[in-house]
Amino acid sequence: MLKNIPATIITGFLGSGKTTAINHLLSIKPAEERWAVIINEFGRIGVDSLLASQSGTATIREVPGGCLCCTAGPSFETALNRLIRETKPERILIEPTGIAHPLRVIRTLSEGFYREVLDLKAVICLLDSRNLCSERHTAHPAFMDQLSLADVIVSTKPDLLDACHREALRAYVEKVQPPKTALRETAYGQIELDLLDLPRTSGRTAGTPDAHRHSHRAPCALPDEPGDGGQQEWLLLEGRGEGFFTAGWRIGTDFCFDAEMLARFFGNLFSMRVKGVLRCREGWMAFNGVEGELSLRGAPAAGFSRLEVINDLPLAALDLDQQLRCCLKTA
Repeated sequence: MLKNIPATIITGFLGSGKTTAINHLLSIKPAEERWAVIINEFGRIGVDSLLASQSGTATIREVPGGCLCCTAGPSFETALNRLIRETKPERILIEPTGIAHPLRVIRTLSEGFYREVLDLKAVICLLDSRNLCSERHTAHPAFMDQLSLADVIVSTKPDLLDACHREALRAYVEKVQPPKTALRETAYGQIELDLLDLPRTSGRTAGTPDAHRHSHRAPCALPDEPGDGGQQEWLLLEGRGEGFFTAGWRIGTDFCFDAEMLARFFGNLFSMRVKGVLRCREGWMAFNGVEGELSLRGAPAAGFSRLEVINDLPLAALDLDQQLRCCLKTA
């Protein structure tokens, strides 16, 4: 049995840049080290593992269909145990979904069976500091407790911050107890490897420790193989929980999109989160959007197109489905 494997939880609200940061860490990790990554998604359509690095520098496993801190807990522990057994990693990175309350995840990884198996390091929270000035975010228990329970805060997207945002971050960090171990600022997820070896501080408390103590049942994650429709499959799934609504699509490769039309569609959604990897006439494209801010890049070919939209207001999923179909390539 492996013991004392360094493990780091990387938290952050929707769109804070967690997957981008993990991609950067994988790009600069020591070549001789075996790393493993577990990514959790709120929706049933797993997208983040496709957005994560596919360079082969680490083993990446995905746990869709709920948040690690509650409904996906058993699936998470099963995936983690299997990952440790099969890959014998020398370091593990864990990315909970953006609406996850991290308290239960921290407890799971630092107590009981995992007390000797893992060496849980400083919890890192990625923060778009603009959200500290948004009541839409500060009213959400998970957002505030991700900050409260973090040992390290990494402020992202510095080019989009103004004096008000920076002052809000300074004021928060000054008043929080125990003090944060480190405060960093980064662009494009370029966080330093040294953060992964900082120790975790005991005594940090959650403002709303019971926020995720409930009995809702998340839908099961889908298998990675297309359904009965094969490459002609067009599957729309809806979900809700923790005050958020999701609409997800898994689409066979017989369908091909126009990337420019998709970019306009996603850019006008203004949902809290949109992410996908879709087959386009320009090639496979990855789309990553947060409240109207959208980036796109080329992506490796996948078995089928995947898309997830998340918002804190109900989604008109059937209307979105029709708009998505309008983005299909025409002859």
